[in-house]
Amino acid sequence: MSRQPNEHVVKITAVAHGGYGVSRINGQVCFVAYALPGDTLRIRVARQTKGVLWGEILEVVEPSPDRMPVETNHFGACGGCSWLHFAYPAQAHWKLRIVRDALSRIGGIDTEPEWLEEESLRLGYRTRGEFHGKSGRLGFYALGTNEIKTTDLCPLLHPTLAQALERLQELRADGPVEVTVNPEDPRPLDAVMVWARRPPAQKVQDFFPVVGWAGRPGEAGCFVFDGVPVVNGAFSQASLLLNRMLVEKVRQMLATPATLLDLYCGSGNFSLTLDGRVDVLGLDHNRDAITAANQIRPSAYRVADESDFLLELEKPWEAILLDPPRQGAKEIIEPMSAGPARKIVYVSCDPATLARDLKTLTARGWRLTETAVLDMFPNTPHVETVCRLQRG
Repeated sequence: MSRQPNEHVVKITAVAHGGYGVSRINGQVCFVAYALPGDTLRIRVARQTKGVLWGEILEVVEPSPDRMPVETNHFGACGGCSWLHFAYPAQAHWKLRIVRDALSRIGGIDTEPEWLEEESLRLGYRTRGEFHGKSGRLGFYALGTNEIKTTDLCPLLHPTLAQALERLQELRADGPVEVTVNPEDPRPLDAVMVWARRPPAQKVQDFFPVVGWAGRPGEAGCFVFDGVPVVNGAFSQASLLLNRMLVEKVRQMLATPATLLDLYCGSGNFSLTLDGRVDVLGLDHNRDAITAANQIRPSAYRVADESDFLLELEKPWEAILLDPPRQGAKEIIEPMSAGPARKIVYVSCDPATLARDLKTLTARGWRLTETAVLDMFPNTPHVETVCRLQRG
């Protein structure tokens, strides 16, 4: 069969940050969605950006030994589980390698991270999801696009979250809609919180017990899980079940400091249930999250932005904990590196921005003493990384 000019047969040699398979065409890097190391593929070059080619799979000529059959019909259309066909332990190996490579290439740091996972939660683990769409066509974005792919059979969703999505589709809810569920509540749909950017249809408000939207006056609504409030519309981990693994690792790295500054603290995921002898100050942008945390640990949390963070960084905290958004902590990392703290524990969902920030810290005399990579998003290319740094 003859090939078109933009068609090529390529060998996939690696996967990059973001989960795309890596190949080369005439010396030029080509990223291919859903491609795995070891695949030989016939692809079509769909576009080019800044000297990088982007390919689409036309045919799997020879599959990678780590490529598995996938039973769901939605795979390849919805971008939510783009590594569902990637077998373990190879998937774990490449997640570790992505973090190691980012720390080395961007941060100039060579390290061998610890790997942490919960094998029993590789499927059905998601307790929070954002769904997009209109007039009941509610689902996920296709990989790398704003095209809506509806699904009620996503294997990553916890059964309660899948049930809530199905009901929202029946009610013909508009998106984007964020849904958070309590996976251990015995009353499934009574344990669902819905958050939208604008007021949802009245039938949605009537059906779900907790519905909020941007600008709605009053309390956002929450439930308590593992002693910490999960607040409607505020950040929480995609899986409350896998969050236990993350909290345990962060606590182990923190030990029991006398004083702790918790930045981007949310509703106190890591610090709220610390020993009462630890003097905690948590700072975050989200007022609803801070209010909920203070109801359990009074006066320990405060609404603040980065300018407030900078003032607190000048004080002699024994330990600083930060869990910034995906863009990292660029605004505060330089003052943090020069401050009087003795220990930093940094939680990150983006290896590239983590590596950038660690480069600043290590250049100012901080030493990376422990790194752990946690499989918080199984069957996707995403990872969570936790680092402990100490002075000298």
